[in-house]
Formats: sequence, structure tokens, C-alpha cells
Amino acid sequence: MTPGRRSRRSWTATPSAIWRIFPPRCSTRTTVTSETARPAEKLAILVWAADPGRPELCATPFYFAAAAAAMDVEVEMYFTARSVELLQVGVAEKLEAAAGSGKSVADFRREALTFGVKMYACPTALASHGVDASTLIPAVTGQAGAAAFIGRSLDPAWRTLSF
Repeated sequence: MTPGRRSRRSWTATPSAIWRIFPPRCSTRTTVTSETARPAEKLAILVWAADPGRPELCATPFYFAAAAAAMDVEVEMYFTARSVELLQVGVAEKLEAAAGSGKSVADFRREALTFGVKMYACPTALASHGVDASTLIPAVTGQAGAAAFIGRSLDPAWRTLSF
């Protein structure tokens, strides 16, 4: 394929657009094809809009995390804003994932944890919403905030989703 040409199976970019991903020794044009591009091996999910006040939004992040983990992708979830409340003991258990589904948000959370998903609570969000870390479920991996998530998003081995 000639530089600058596009097909369904490749994309072309100048080094200035991808200098953070590929070393500066790239030629003036670099072509990445589906044969040479590596799929992401890791997924970081930012959960900020899903809060107990809108339970219909709360199951989806856990569902996507479980699906990715079932595909042998390393998954980390970062909870910020009111979403940190979903990690408190008893909160997700009271939320029905969808009307008539018979499943709680806690069921989806439990499924994600079963597949090995790591869950982190933002310490700033915990403080601003009056959530004590001792009230979190034992399965929470730890506390990590914006810098940790941004670090993952800048790492080429990781992909990100936001809910």
C-alpha cells in the first residue's frame, strides 16, 4: 500500500499524530494494518455518571467489565462522583437493574468481581460524598483517583471506557 492511501484494513498517520505511541525513529509516514496492530490487553473503565439516584444506569458498567474480563482482558474500574456509593455495603443490593429484571445492581457487580475485575474508589469522591472507606465492600481493590485513571489512558496497552 502506498503512503497516504487508505483501505478498510489499515490507516495512515503522520508521526506527529502518533509520536506518543510509537518511537520518533518512525519514517515520515507510518502505516498500521490490522495484521500489525495489537489488540488491547487491558481495559480501564471510568464510572462517574452511574449513581444510585438513576439505577437504570448502574448495571451497564459492571456488565461491560464482566464481558471484557470473560474475554481474558485485564479490567480495572475507577469509581468517582456519586458512583462510589455503588461500592458501599447494601447500596447496590437495593437497586433493581431494570424494571422487572429480578436482578439487582449488586448481582452485576458480583459477576464482574467473579471474573477478576479490580475496583477502585476515588478518595476525593469518597470525601466529597461523605462515604467512609470502611463502609465499602471488602472486594474493593483500593483507592485510586484521577491520576491513576489518566495514567492508564496514556498507556498504549490500555483502552478506556466511560460510564
